[in-house]
Amino acid sequence: MTALRVLVTGATLAAQAQQVLEEIGATVVMMPSGTGRDAILRALAEAPTQAILMRGNPPLDAAVMDAAPALRVIAKHGAGVDSVDLAAATQRGIRVMVAADANAPAVAEHTLALIFALGRDIVTLAARTRVGAWDREGYSGREISGRRLGLIGFGRIARLVAAKARALGMEVTALPHRPGTVDTALAREAVSLEALLADSDIISLHVPLTRETEGMIGRKELTAMRKGALLVNTARGALIDEAALLEALASGHLGGAALETFTQEPPAPDHPLLSAPRVIVTPHIASATGASLIRMGVVAAQNIVAVLKDRPFDPGNLVAGDPPA
Repeated sequence: MTALRVLVTGATLAAQAQQVLEEIGATVVMMPSGTGRDAILRALAEAPTQAILMRGNPPLDAAVMDAAPALRVIAKHGAGVDSVDLAAATQRGIRVMVAADANAPAVAEHTLALIFALGRDIVTLAARTRVGAWDREGYSGREISGRRLGLIGFGRIARLVAAKARALGMEVTALPHRPGTVDTALAREAVSLEALLADSDIISLHVPLTRETEGMIGRKELTAMRKGALLVNTARGALIDEAALLEALASGHLGGAALETFTQEPPAPDHPLLSAPRVIVTPHIASATGASLIRMGVVAAQNIVAVLKDRPFDPGNLVAGDPPA
């Protein structure tokens, strides 16, 4: 019987997830966090590897897949697979799977936390208070209740954001990938991106990074937003033209931005958005709660077991990999 080997592109994995893999006799090999392509190629050369459990966003291209002829599945510890060559995986019959629902509650909560922090100037006020300012006189914040939230995308995370926002008294509109798929109990469906931008006090991004979505929020779209509107991004940094965002902030047209992700991560220490006024930044940790890390690890491990042992799996977790007929 061929020994099973799972390569984890990260230094840690929840014990519960490791147990799922060890129960099928798999050897779990950890790699340092931030592992690059060359290190992955070296690790794959050490022994036949049937599965990669993908932490972070290492580049998994055709050359990496060809270096692992036994590879049958790439399982993401989360949801984003924009660093995987999906076409190459499909051509080779390698299934690419995500932990679709595992991180949604945590990311939805982080989205709302950013909306609160941005709308009530929490970060700015905290910093000013620490250095002796006392802005009680003259300060005027913005309430969440009654404000219009526009969601670009209406997948698992956006639906949870919509439900929580509605409970807070917000008016929610969403632009789905496929028209007609918005749950009207949670949100109204926007007729177009332009209409959504013009009608929203807050815009929140919830779409994957693809050729079609890269740079989808540029100068034109930022100009189309309401004056003083807020922009929140917990999806992928490259969805936004960062230079155009800086311009919109500097001109005062945009009221503020909350960014969980950047085009290049980590951003350079002198990246202008890190020091821009009315900007909140967090280091791509929206899904990193204790409960979420366990859920993501376990679902990723279960996806691997399903493929290697030919067991049933949630079809919503399969992104690519069924070979052409």
